[in-house]
This record gives sequence, structure tokens and C-alpha cells, in this order.
Amino acid sequence: MKILVVNPYSYIHSDIMEALTDMYGAGNVRELTYLFKGKDVYSNEEFASLFEQRFAEQQYDLVFSTNFYPIIATVCHEHQVPYIAWTYDTPMNVLPCEQMQYDTNFIFLFDRIEVQKYKRLGYDRFWHMPLGVNTVKYEKVSAQQKFSSNISFMGKLYKSSIGLIKTGLSGDLLQYIDKLVDTQSKILDKYIVDELITEPIIESINSEYRSIGYDLTVNKEQLSYAITEYVTYLDRISLLEVMGRRYDVHLYTYEAGETEKRLLKDVHIHGPLDYTSEMPALFKSSKINLNWSLRAAQSAIPLRALDILGCGGFLLSNAQPELEECFENGKEVVLFHSIDEAVDLAGYYLQHDEERQQIAAAGLKKVQNDFKYTDRLKKMISVAL
Repeated sequence: MKILVVNPYSYIHSDIMEALTDMYGAGNVRELTYLFKGKDVYSNEEFASLFEQRFAEQQYDLVFSTNFYPIIATVCHEHQVPYIAWTYDTPMNVLPCEQMQYDTNFIFLFDRIEVQKYKRLGYDRFWHMPLGVNTVKYEKVSAQQKFSSNISFMGKLYKSSIGLIKTGLSGDLLQYIDKLVDTQSKILDKYIVDELITEPIIESINSEYRSIGYDLTVNKEQLSYAITEYVTYLDRISLLEVMGRRYDVHLYTYEAGETEKRLLKDVHIHGPLDYTSEMPALFKSSKINLNWSLRAAQSAIPLRALDILGCGGFLLSNAQPELEECFENGKEVVLFHSIDEAVDLAGYYLQHDEERQQIAAAGLKKVQNDFKYTDRLKKMISVAL
């Protein structure tokens, strides 16, 4: 079988290429590198031309990409070639569109609840597939003293565009948005924002923009995501601030400005790390690795959690439905349902080294057995062919 893999510069692309090459041989797996960022993903003549050149040179039985790109779906449909798209972002990187309906599409989302959303909208080319992890790759990286700490968190703080959206709005609309943020912040086990943003609200917001000459238009998805980002920002800032007052906590991010440095005055703040070489060393060197998922990921096991486990790191994460289904809490991972619980759990496991190390080892064994890229890819390809 001949497979063309479109490389949009994703974190998991090299792992996918390695797994497919192991499965089908290097001569049967080819790569088309294209950076879609800032370019039209719906109707892109530049990409279509590159795609046609590849198909003129070699006929392929399958096209694969990380995340879904409508232009890839279009050219695959024209050639009647199955197109597998496997997302590692949620919400999806594009809005619902007609290209999602092609019968040549096989769109796999790592969040089960998001799959259900698209099914309700009438899109039937969606399937659920959790992400994988390449543990063999991480075996080549060792712990480093410079990353040694009791507790670490690596990731975005998710600074939101909510301030931009609120600019110029009247008191009633501002209060409504603030109420959405406050309500969602208090509810950890369900994402309710989408249900509460109505079309009349969106129409009122855009009407007020027009009345003051503000050159901005928002849709439901944009407002929802802005709120998602802001609530996640509050989650992570609050967790780190409380943890920092009690323990030795290190944050690795590129999003810490003066406001964040002031709020997290007791946290050691560092710049971002290289995903391939430095990130695994951090996870191997930290006693506890924190995770708090983006709120829009309603059920999924995030890639960061799998990276931590795949490095043999101890994972302390917010509870996610699929994490609770796939891992034994307190045996392979440790999950919290509130900031207070997270702080208490961190204190306990910092004092119980052997128990913490046993959990980390069990978590590693679990992903080694059940989260192989080859297994994931075989399942997706079996659906598509």
C-alpha cells in the first residue's frame, strides 16, 4: 500500500511517519510538507498544485494528515482516495464546512464528546480515536539536574482574546459574558458555554460593534473559544499560584508577562522548552508533573498527559472522562477534581517517594502496552480501507 502523509509541522508527525514506515516500509510511505499557517485551508491553489504533482509521480492508496484540512479533503475526493485526518487539537482547527461531508473522509477526533457534537450536527464522517505516544523515543533522553524540581508545569497559560471581544460592549452584554466565565469556572466536569451562547446574544454583540464603528465581527465559535481560553487561564494561574505558596514549583512557558509574574511571584518561571530534547528531560526530572486540560477538551486524554506518562513521569492531572476510563486513578495516574484536592495530593505524593515512583512506573507500562502509534494507525486504516 502506498501512503502520502501531509506534514503540516505537527508535534506528532514524526511519530506517525515512524510508525507507518515500520508498518509498510520506507518505500511505501511518502511525505508532503506544507505549512498551512496563515494560508487558506479551504481553497488553496498552491497546495492543490503540489498535491497534483505528487499524484502525477505516484498513485497513492491513502492520504493522511494530522488535523483536518478542507483543501486536502477536496483534492482527495477528486481523486477518490481515502483521506484520514487525526486531530490532536480540540476544538478542531477548522469550523464545520461542506468539505467534511465527502465520503472519502475519515476524520478521527481524540475527544469523544467532540465527535458526538459533529454527529448531532449531521456530519457522519467522524470517528473517535485517542492519541498515542512513542515511548521508545523518550527512552533515549535522560533526566537532567537543571530540570530537577518537586513540581513542574509545562504549557501555555492560554491568554485569551476575551478582552478584545468585550471592548465597547454595553453593561448587560459584559455582565452576560462575565457570568458565562464565572459559571464555567465553577463547573469542572462539564463544558456548558456552547449551550449558553445563543444566536440572539451573538447578534446583539455584533450590532453593538457596528453601532460604535468597531471593526470586529464574532461568531459563536469564536466567543466560545475565547471564554474557554480565559477559563483555562484562570484554572492554571490559580493552581500554580496556590501550589507555589506551598511547594517548589517551576513553570515553563512563553506566555508569562508582567501580570503573570506578579500573580505567580512564588513560582519559578522559565521560558519554553524544546519538545523533542528538553521536554522529556523535564518530565523525567520532576517529582510531580502537573496537567490541567484546556476546558474545550471535554473528555479527551491530552497529548501532554501522554507525553508525561510516556517519559515515565508522575502525572497529577485534572480528571477527564477518558483518563478515568483508561487509567486506574491512584495506581497509574493521580487525578484531582479541585485545586484544594490537587494541593493535598501533591503534598501527599511528595512525602511518599516509593508510592509515587510505583505509580509513574505503572503509568509508563500502561501507555507502552495500550497507546502504541502502530495500534492506533492500524485501527484507523482498517476503518478507511
